[in-house]
Amino acid sequence: MERKPIVALCILAVCLSAISCSKLQPTSVPRSGPLTFESTKLSNAIPDDYGALIGVTQNAVDPTWTTLWFQKPDKTIAAIFVNTNEGRIYEKSLTIPRK
Repeated sequence: MERKPIVALCILAVCLSAISCSKLQPTSVPRSGPLTFESTKLSNAIPDDYGALIGVTQNAVDPTWTTLWFQKPDKTIAAIFVNTNEGRIYEKSLTIPRK
């Protein structure tokens, strides 16, 4: 007999939460253009001017590729792609500016 009040409260909570939902308005994000890929400076080492290593991620589609994330002294983010099976650095790196 105690189940009926609990079930009724759960249904009431779901109904109230559904009623209180409202559609979010899209926010306009200023875009400065696409991110830029540039040639990697060295093919056998990562230069010190890329800054401090801040993260490492593995590619979900191809686990042999790993991305090393660096923060340059000017706070720009750089991504270097490394193939761990072949032991090579990809010829392009990604630069993400920060404002």
